[in-house]
Amino acid sequence: MDTSSELVAEETQQRFIVETLEKILELQQKNSRQLEQSLRENVNFQNQVRQGMQCELDNLKEQQRGEQFTPILRAVAAVCVEYRKMLADESISRRTRRTLKLMFDELEEILSEYDAEIFSSEVGEPRRPLLTKIVNTIATGDKSLHNTIARSRRPGVMRGGRMLYREFVDVYVYDSDAGGKKSESARSE
Repeated sequence: MDTSSELVAEETQQRFIVETLEKILELQQKNSRQLEQSLRENVNFQNQVRQGMQCELDNLKEQQRGEQFTPILRAVAAVCVEYRKMLADESISRRTRRTLKLMFDELEEILSEYDAEIFSSEVGEPRRPLLTKIVNTIATGDKSLHNTIARSRRPGVMRGGRMLYREFVDVYVYDSDAGGKKSESARSE
């Protein structure tokens, strides 16, 4: 009986070991699944943080370039270009004209502090469509003058290659019947 009791004890012990190993394996698989889930969540969280930081970095870069001032600079450019012609008005007193000149000089200084430049096209230069707005077209019999500047009416303002205020121009347009006559375009473009 000793042998059979030993055999039963050994089988019981083996079953106990197998059951214990199965429980350990089951717990290990559960831990592996939880670890995988935690790692996935961690990767997602890191991506969200990275995206948030990139967005903040982009905003800071925009601020550093002074882009938040672009709408204000557009308004300053418009006032500077649109109303500077008042200086030529002879009905304005000398004192008022001097005050206006100082004001426009200050506006131009603000623009230059933010790297904006005022420009005007020369007569005969090819028209740059993105920088100019046609006010009038002037018929010409000379093909070489077609789509070139006939007159700059108001200067334009640009900053870092971007338009703040378009230049207003008159442009030559080729017409074989032209004898130098002018045609008004209804503020095309």
